[in-house]
Amino acid sequence: MMFLQTLMLLPLLGSTALAAVALDERATPCGFKIAACPTGQYCKPVDPSCTRGQNCLGTCKKGTAPTTTTTTTTTATPTPTPTPTKYKSCGGFRVDPASYKCTVDEICMDDPYSGGCGMACDAPGICVKPVFCGGFAGIQCKDKTKMCVDDPRDDCDPLNGGADCGGVCV
Repeated sequence: MMFLQTLMLLPLLGSTALAAVALDERATPCGFKIAACPTGQYCKPVDPSCTRGQNCLGTCKKGTAPTTTTTTTTTATPTPTPTPTKYKSCGGFRVDPASYKCTVDEICMDDPYSGGCGMACDAPGICVKPVFCGGFAGIQCKDKTKMCVDDPRDDCDPLNGGADCGGVCV
């Protein structure tokens, strides 16, 4: 019976694996989800270099499977939580819109730290000095207390296929 099982597995085995199985005719084949080993036995891979677990051809052996402990150490770079900076208000529906204008070196944009629909719903925006970030190179804000948000001055939309859109540090 074992000989027939070995012949059936022949296309799956390499020459060294075949020799190992042929030496122990009483071994029960396992692996490749053929069948589970009986209670008190484990599936030992025929090829010791096979690391695919139950997807390795093997034979049932008495005892419990040897265990290996792997310790993985990861060094995570913490992502800072940006803290909102105080910005001058601009835009939105104001009684005196002239007093809510940005300086010539600033742009008026929606405040990313407040929810809602921003200036589109007459909420005030914020005056920001446009410091470039994002884009194809994924440039980070030098000031780690700021985050990169979409630049409202361009037609590039990161939520609509514009993965390489430039942004502004806010």
